[in-house]
Amino acid sequence: MKIRKKLAIMLTIALLCTSFVACTSGGASDKSGNEKPKSIVFGLNTVSTNLDSAVGFNGWLVSRYGVGETLVKFNKNMKIEPLLADSWKRVDDLTWKFHIREGVKFHNGTPVTAKAVKSSLERALKVNPRTEKILLIKSITADGQNLTITTKTSNETFLGNIADPLTIIMDTNAASDTFAKSPVCTGPFKVKSYVPNSKVVVEKNKDYWGDKAQLDEATFKYIKDDNTRAMALQSGEIDVATGISGNSMSLFADKSKYNIDKVTSLRIIMSYENMNNEFLKDSAVRKAIALSVDRETYAKKLLKGAAVAAVGPFSESLPYGNKNLTGYKYDKAAAAKLLSDAGYKDTDGDGILEKNGKKLELNLAFYTSRSELPIIAQAMQANLKEIGIGTKLQAYESVPKEIKSGIFDLCLYSVNTAVTGDPQTFLEQYFRSDGSENYGKYSNPEVDSLIDKFKGQKDIQARNNIAIQVQQKLLDDNADIFIATSMLNVVSKNTVTGVRVHPDEYYLLNSKVSIK
Repeated sequence: MKIRKKLAIMLTIALLCTSFVACTSGGASDKSGNEKPKSIVFGLNTVSTNLDSAVGFNGWLVSRYGVGETLVKFNKNMKIEPLLADSWKRVDDLTWKFHIREGVKFHNGTPVTAKAVKSSLERALKVNPRTEKILLIKSITADGQNLTITTKTSNETFLGNIADPLTIIMDTNAASDTFAKSPVCTGPFKVKSYVPNSKVVVEKNKDYWGDKAQLDEATFKYIKDDNTRAMALQSGEIDVATGISGNSMSLFADKSKYNIDKVTSLRIIMSYENMNNEFLKDSAVRKAIALSVDRETYAKKLLKGAAVAAVGPFSESLPYGNKNLTGYKYDKAAAAKLLSDAGYKDTDGDGILEKNGKKLELNLAFYTSRSELPIIAQAMQANLKEIGIGTKLQAYESVPKEIKSGIFDLCLYSVNTAVTGDPQTFLEQYFRSDGSENYGKYSNPEVDSLIDKFKGQKDIQARNNIAIQVQQKLLDDNADIFIATSMLNVVSKNTVTGVRVHPDEYYLLNSKVSIK
């Protein structure tokens, strides 16, 4: 009896200990479960047409959301680094071999093999003509984790161009309706919800192959108006804002409240000139416009130092940039004389010149998602009026349809000109006679011939010299109007860490971004 009594007491004690441990453990679990998820809200000044990275320039946003990844990427110094490919080799002038990183999975858990990468790249080639233009791919073969790409001709910009978010690797076996709404990619975040032209919510990819994200969730709101976006950051509606204008930067000068990261961009603010317009076919008119644009005032005063005056299309920090070129300085008198000598007269005294019975009037289109463009448009309108050119401003939320259809005379445009650090792709696309982005229809056989010299040219200095020659010819021809190089910025609350602005604007949210 005594033995049984002792055993009963020991059993009771054991049960009490077990219950105590269980309760203690359950309490810790509950506390962890009640911890508030880390989330952050971004206010963006740009929006994609949808989330299919192969369509248009949507890939840039899909990459910024931390959702999509390419084979290689650029670091902050614009040097190529591994991403989905952990190594690569250029076998000969036409052949590139990549090894696809082991252990990477798509957001749906499917392994990323060379075959899957091949399928994704081939889809991009079919969906977007720009893919073929920048990569010049002839064939792709896959063997396990080894991917071989053969190009049609020697392509010295291939490695940089395959970092373009246009080539984000997606699971092409996923349901067809996922591409535009919830692409199945490989990034540290995956799409949780999407409201077109309004909001994208992404959540942590717990199976990410690299360092796991510090945030649980991030929301990207499209707030196109600059003042509204600045106010949203001040009020706490958002935690991070991109593209704050120079006029609003003083609102965030208090370093105890805000972080500011900024860098000179690779982006040019330019104006297309439609060479099919009867007046713009006249070189005297184009040169007069170039002389009447007061670039220095635009950059320093109107944009409050958020840009620097341009000469050609490339940033002055690049070895083939401004310092090598002879451009145009603001000279209203010289512009007016050019027009007068070319036979333009104001016969009715209304301030607008005429020739052959027609008034010298042009439409000036711009889009409002970049706050600097409406400001420049109004300033250009005033400058052109001073020399007798009338302009009608046409505002759009975006202008792809207008520039592709050619229904413009002048059109302000902000474009990243050296996303690979190399000048070839931009000059080919925008100024070769058959360039995919040559919406002004500029054509000069001498320029085409110069651009063709890039092909197969491996010497960096020789490539820089070609770029300088092409740019000078563009300036001499007044092919388009180069106005200013933008400064990029991202402003965040001081509780946010890890958010940085990147020169080529491919990246924003990554695993390191966090909030206290």
